[in-house]
Amino acid sequence: MRKKAILSITLAFILVFGAAVTAQAVVMGGTQITFERAMEIARNAVGGGSVMEVEWELKNGNPIYELEIYHNGRKHKIKLCAVTGELTKHTSREANRTVTGITIQVTSATATRFAEAAIARAGGGYVKAIEFELKNGVLICEVEVINVGTKHEFKFNVSTGEMIQHKSRAPRSGNSGSGTINHLR
Repeated sequence: MRKKAILSITLAFILVFGAAVTAQAVVMGGTQITFERAMEIARNAVGGGSVMEVEWELKNGNPIYELEIYHNGRKHKIKLCAVTGELTKHTSREANRTVTGITIQVTSATATRFAEAAIARAGGGYVKAIEFELKNGVLICEVEVINVGTKHEFKFNVSTGEMIQHKSRAPRSGNSGSGTINHLR
């Protein structure tokens, strides 16, 4: 009886936590570094500052993070390997605006939630990119999904969860144009 109880608890743990890990792995293409850790690594590389944009993207099949950080009057662009956390690129220039005390708060759970919503609305497919950015004081999540060759771009208000825009582009066939369809809310 005791063995059955332990086995049941173990299976429940695997089902609950294994499903969460699997969802993130499916949605974010084998990414090992979370959004939280990517922001921490980037801020450490810059010496602090305000994270204003963070994007996860598949580039040539490799998952990467791109972050924009403002610190001490400079705008830093950071690229990290999303598997190892290795800093692959860091550029810096004088900032054209002052940003202090503002840092976007993004978690991998939030990213996964919006990615899964976008995949469902696209009718399946895979996530090519997820970006979080402050626009006019509102945190926006942009998700790009590819489904059977059709590119879907979604924008969500992170605070409300509302989808505010959906664009889709069918595969080109001959000279028929881009096939872009806008779905605005």
